[in-house]
Amino acid sequence: MTFSQGWDAGFKSVLIFIGTVFAWIGLVERFIPDQGLSEVLMTIVAAIAAIVFFLQARTHRLRERALAEARLAAAENEIREHRESQ
Repeated sequence: MTFSQGWDAGFKSVLIFIGTVFAWIGLVERFIPDQGLSEVLMTIVAAIAAIVFFLQARTHRLRERALAEARLAAAENEIREHRESQ
């Protein structure tokens, strides 16, 4: 994962955290009578959503990189074999 990909995933994770907080306040908070409990649950849910997104993005980027490296290695081997056969 490059710095820019990490930065992008991190920024999107922050946006997911903030979006989850707003959604919680608008849709869920009125059903929980204790405001303190609601804030704790909201923070936990928002943090989990942000962390899961970041980890999924990281896993996806690492898979992409491994695939690209495998393709590059295969192409290099093909070139090497072609040169040796001449």
